[in-house]
Amino acid sequence: MIRKTVSTDIEPIMAIVHDAQQALRELGIDQWQNGYPTRDIILGDIADGVGFVCVDGEGTVLGYVAIVLTGEVVYKQLDDSAWHTGEDYVVVHRLCVKSGSYRKGVATALMRYAADCARKHAFTGFRIDTHRGNTRMLNMLATLGFEPTGVIDYDGSERVAYDLNLGLSKIL
Repeated sequence: MIRKTVSTDIEPIMAIVHDAQQALRELGIDQWQNGYPTRDIILGDIADGVGFVCVDGEGTVLGYVAIVLTGEVVYKQLDDSAWHTGEDYVVVHRLCVKSGSYRKGVATALMRYAADCARKHAFTGFRIDTHRGNTRMLNMLATLGFEPTGVIDYDGSERVAYDLNLGLSKIL
């Protein structure tokens, strides 16, 4: 089940963030190695109503995501013609899954939920970015049909931007 995050979810979410930081470190990439995302960022997601968790039948938090429907300023680094979708889109940030729950559909479920949120707002665009060495995310994005659109810069760190036209998607 996926639901909005509440303040009592902060400890399990931060444990998942630490799992994700370790997994990225093991891949030898610098993504999330500078303390990001911080507790304050996650609390901000909760306050803004953009944080969501995937929980199992016992209520254990298995994954976290921020689902944003108001765009992403950094994506303006790319020319509009680079994107396969229009100006109205959902963007996913801070997608992470609890260690031991990898490859069990948690991340895909969170992505499907984000796609459903977009459709409820009549958006056909879905955008996301990741480090080019984040093989788990890259494999999932390819499986879900996302296409690369270009390279963006987050404070001196390169990320590859992707998008998906939900109107054409047969998967999400």
